[in-house]
Amino acid sequence: MKHIKTAAVYDRWLSTLGGGEQVAFAYAQTFTELGYKTVLLTHAKVDTQKAEKKMDVSLKDIEIVYLPIKSSKELSQYTEKYDVFVNTSYLDYFANRGKNGILSIFFPSQIYLTPYEYIKRAFIIPSFRSFFIYPLQYENFAYDEFKQHKMYRWLCESSSILLSKKIRKISITLFFDALAFSTLEQIQFSRNGVTIEPKLKKLDHKNNEVEYFFEFANPEDSKLTILMPKTKDSVAAITKVTIPNIRYYLYNLFKTFFPTWEMRLHGGPGITKRSELESYQTIITISEFCKHWIKKYWGLNAKVLYPPVNTSNFKPSKQKKNYICTVGRFFVTGHSKKQLDQIKVFKKMYDQGATKDWQLHLIGSVHPGDQHQQYFETCQTTAAGYPIFFHTDVPFSELKQFLSQSKIYWHATGLDEDEQRNPILFEHFGITTVEAMASGCVPVVIRAGGQKEIVTEESGFTWANREEWIEKTTTLISDTKLLEKISKAAVTRSEYFSRENFKLRFEKIIQKKA
Repeated sequence: MKHIKTAAVYDRWLSTLGGGEQVAFAYAQTFTELGYKTVLLTHAKVDTQKAEKKMDVSLKDIEIVYLPIKSSKELSQYTEKYDVFVNTSYLDYFANRGKNGILSIFFPSQIYLTPYEYIKRAFIIPSFRSFFIYPLQYENFAYDEFKQHKMYRWLCESSSILLSKKIRKISITLFFDALAFSTLEQIQFSRNGVTIEPKLKKLDHKNNEVEYFFEFANPEDSKLTILMPKTKDSVAAITKVTIPNIRYYLYNLFKTFFPTWEMRLHGGPGITKRSELESYQTIITISEFCKHWIKKYWGLNAKVLYPPVNTSNFKPSKQKKNYICTVGRFFVTGHSKKQLDQIKVFKKMYDQGATKDWQLHLIGSVHPGDQHQQYFETCQTTAAGYPIFFHTDVPFSELKQFLSQSKIYWHATGLDEDEQRNPILFEHFGITTVEAMASGCVPVVIRAGGQKEIVTEESGFTWANREEWIEKTTTLISDTKLLEKISKAAVTRSEYFSRENFKLRFEKIIQKKA
């Protein structure tokens, strides 16, 4: 009987359906097309219909297997039974025990640590994680929205909160667009699949909120599920979760004053041995930029496999408008997209008369949190009185339309940062730049990180400082023929990063190791 090859792709964050998850799904689909029996390994429930639509992938022949929530060090056992195992989970560096392991890296964390960093990873973060009490994970929510200094987690028909065995009591506050008693009567709750009733309910008619109180007799890790009725009027969001325990209140203080550290409680680099990295037969990364830092941080070689971009989804409009656009979330930590700097550059050009008939469009959601909301509001205040427009939480169809109609695309991640000291603050590749080029936008982007690998001399402009940035943008604005010529070249260049080319390159890597 002919042996059917098996492949597994692991991604802890698969349910988030983010940029990194596009790569995970692309790996899985490529394996399937090559005849492998393919599984995706993860922990949190994935909305498969939403995944197929957003990721533009078919999961018909791909199985999703849900693993128990474990630390990175406990996951090696799941690598053994497959012909090929791909670990593409961000910062999950665990040893491979399979015969053909591939470690897919977006950007490497350092493994040779300072004494302080070692103590933080080995003792401080694990101690906080053990001491604090907090919801472990939110599963199958429609989306998160931060407004009026409050987080709204909008519910699907079935949404869950994972709770540790430390949690004996909890209250959940639901906000309703329309507070109807008929809806309240149909809401159901379950714990680990068993229907439960809240001990108490409190209605707040003024704010359209209901608070539900629960007590658990038996201490165990559990999944608390909210089942909403299947009616159009049943639109609700969790606005508050309260656990009556001092360790939860201390957690919230910690989260408020140390947001970056709090993120490390839910995932992040641990203590990694070089031998664990070397247990993989192949290391893949998304750019020459990342390859360089893998060599510098780990002393190991990697193959570059540019991430797949669905370039066929993007087309230039026949009636382009005088739009400069930029795409990215508004946030102030990590590799910020530098929207405030882009606004200031556009204003300077406008005041000089260079962009009098032009508009700047900033597209992207606002990352949850007061500091990110404040940054967004500062951007809005700074832009007031100029032809600068903000588009938050736009649907994909609207994003495509803006890119299609725009003539120029700006990208400034890494501006004013030191690439040698803080390379993680730069764009590691830049999928949106490729999408903009496929839409006929001429890229005018920072000459740093992965951006300089995407944009060639024929297909756009790169810059090293604000003066060069303004100069090259002004050149395009003042020379229509040049702009149209480079626009066509940008579309051609974008095809180099297409899904089809990704599959061909990945297939070669697999076949060499087969």
